[in-house]
Amino acid sequence: QLVLSVFLFAYLDWNKLTSCTDETSCDPDLHSYIIDKPFATASLWNFLVVLYCLLFLCYGAFATIGFFGSVRDAFRAKHFYEYRLGISARKLEGGAVEWDEIVSRISALQESGEHRIAIHGQEINALTIAQRIMRKENFMVAFFNIGALDLSVPIPMARFANKRFFSKSLEWSIYFTVLSYMYNHKYQIRPLFYTDPSSLKRRLILCGLAHALFMPFLLFFMTLHFSMLNLYDWRSTKQYLGPREWSPVAKWTFREFNELPHAFDRRLGPSYQASADYLKLFAQNAAVTSLGRGLVFVSGSLGAVLLALAAINDSILLHVKLGQWNLLWYVGILGVAYSIGKALLPDAKSQRPSTRNLFAEMDTALENISTHTHYFPEVWQKRGWDSKTYSAFSSLFQYKAKLFATEILSVMLAPLVLCVSLPKCAEHICAVVQKVKTDIPGVGDVCGFSTFDFDAFEDESWGREEAPVSDAASQSSITPPARKRSPEVQMRLDSRPKTRMGKMEKSFFSLKANHPSWKCSSQSGQDLVDRV
Repeated sequence: QLVLSVFLFAYLDWNKLTSCTDETSCDPDLHSYIIDKPFATASLWNFLVVLYCLLFLCYGAFATIGFFGSVRDAFRAKHFYEYRLGISARKLEGGAVEWDEIVSRISALQESGEHRIAIHGQEINALTIAQRIMRKENFMVAFFNIGALDLSVPIPMARFANKRFFSKSLEWSIYFTVLSYMYNHKYQIRPLFYTDPSSLKRRLILCGLAHALFMPFLLFFMTLHFSMLNLYDWRSTKQYLGPREWSPVAKWTFREFNELPHAFDRRLGPSYQASADYLKLFAQNAAVTSLGRGLVFVSGSLGAVLLALAAINDSILLHVKLGQWNLLWYVGILGVAYSIGKALLPDAKSQRPSTRNLFAEMDTALENISTHTHYFPEVWQKRGWDSKTYSAFSSLFQYKAKLFATEILSVMLAPLVLCVSLPKCAEHICAVVQKVKTDIPGVGDVCGFSTFDFDAFEDESWGREEAPVSDAASQSSITPPARKRSPEVQMRLDSRPKTRMGKMEKSFFSLKANHPSWKCSSQSGQDLVDRV
């Protein structure tokens, strides 16, 4: 990709190439459009191209070093799986071994003393292993769940109001300034991190300035990379907006504590088709449908005329011009217009709304989605037909092209988010880390919500007396028993942040479902299991 971009912007003579308008002004040899020594003369453009090359050569060097490190770790893991656990790579690739079985074998090695993983005598189980792997990710899940991150932009425009901008570069910045920085080499959270919020503010502002400095190069690289990956797929599938996918904000909202990546992908997999089926239940805007039919009719009619002319004599399309372009150029434009028009038309297989109760189907479809995402806000319940619910859901489940446009916009607005919005909540972030961190012997500091100790860390839904709204509202429909606590314990709990929408309960039951033999060490968690 770097070689291609340098060739396009340094070696290709665009002035001579754009002057090619017909057979007489065009040179048939491609070499005549290539500049032999593009960097022989000093210019601002050449300086930017060289800077671009240096930046991404450095990125490539770091990526190569990381790649070789990953290969080394992969060989170590392969040796451990094959010679210690007795699991071949072929079984892993074929999905013949579940993660729960791997955890059981690791626990057996620890108990027998044949190969000790934890040297502090700590029990190895599904929870402690997940806490080690998800050490930083659990804090990120907590940040999104309790709203500790302000991802809005300080622009007084209705279009940007209450909208969160989150890109891969912003995620990397949060990892760099918060999650990676707060841990020392012993996996303990540095006291200086949460006692000095001003230091976090400075790091965020420096990251924002770095974003502003490298933004042009990053935008160009992202656009070229995205185009190379998706243009062929769009051309072959005729889906110019691409398939719908969950946004990065949606994925971090759905992610649960101690949920490993493969378990999260498996849980979320069925939600894509369920979400697409839900959106199909909504009638398409009449104006959009009319526009699609108009595009299909006009482009199809004109395209048929041009194809008829080509059947008579193909030279007509090459040499006859309409304005500045020949008819062959218009054939391509009409083909794109026809594809866009077809995409705007509703599904021909869908039934007319008058033949069924769409309101009931919409509610049922949205509840079905929540069984996979474990996300079902109260304002959505029994209101799957509402336009506000539809808009909120669509903002989480978007076309791939729109997600890319949002990613580009997020990169452009990242300096504002990092320099203005996030520094305002630096004190809140530090306070959350200080209040929810928990030291686990042999593991280090982890997010307290991931310990599933409901006596030490609460969910807003813990101890409710009212019955849940619906069993289809995902695993949060389990109503935990009210517990009697001393005033001192209750005061301590009230001072700590609480997760929302039953996040701890959902995470607890997800881990239990993936590891049936796992037993919770906390009494409050065991009480919840016994109640179920």
